[in-house]
Amino acid sequence: MKYQIIEDCSPYYIRFTHTDINKVFEIANTVLERNSFDRVYGKEGKFTHCKMDKGIMDKLLQATPVSEDMDIYVNGMFVTYPGFYYRAHKDALNHKFSINYTVSILDDKCITSWYSDKDLECYDIDYLGGKSREAKGFDKTKHTPLKSMTAVQGECILFNTEIFHDFDNTQSTNKRAVLTLRSTTPDLYYFEDASIMLFGR
Repeated sequence: MKYQIIEDCSPYYIRFTHTDINKVFEIANTVLERNSFDRVYGKEGKFTHCKMDKGIMDKLLQATPVSEDMDIYVNGMFVTYPGFYYRAHKDALNHKFSINYTVSILDDKCITSWYSDKDLECYDIDYLGGKSREAKGFDKTKHTPLKSMTAVQGECILFNTEIFHDFDNTQSTNKRAVLTLRSTTPDLYYFEDASIMLFGR
C-alpha cells in the first residue's frame, strides 16, 4: 500500500508515512546541511522560511508519491528556533491544507494547536501584505484549543491550514525543521478533498 496512516485526527491533521519516505528526508537534509541558519539568524527565538533552488524542489517532488495524486509544489523549509512562538493564523490568503514532512523534530516540546473561528472572532486580522491571515494580539492563555498535536520526526502530515492554528516551541531547546508542500490550485481543494485524493476517504 502506498500510504500508511499513523493517526487520523481529521479535520485537523492526518499523520502518515509512505513508500520510500526516507528519500524525501535525505534530500531535505542536504538543504539543512548547506544552510548555516545559526550564522544567518544567530539568536534563539527566530523563525525562518528557507527557499530552495529548482533542482532540489524537482528532486523532492519526484521523491514523494503525493505528487502523483495531487498537483503540489515545494513551498520550502520552515525552521523554528528554541523559544519561538507563532501566533494563531491561517496559511497564506487561500491555502486550505499543506503536506508537511517532519525533517527535524528532536523532542516533544513543540505543540501545534487549532482554534475555532468563533473563538477568535474578537481579533482583527493581519494579512502581512497578502502573505498570511493572522490574529492580531492573539493571547493563547485566553483560549482553549479544539485540538493539539506534537509532531514526530520522520513522518508526513496532511495539515489543515484553513483552521486557525499556532505553534509553540518556547519550551524546547532544539531547532525544528518542517518541509512544506502546497497545492498549486489552493482555491479549489480543502483538507477533506486532499484526504480523499491520498487515502480514499
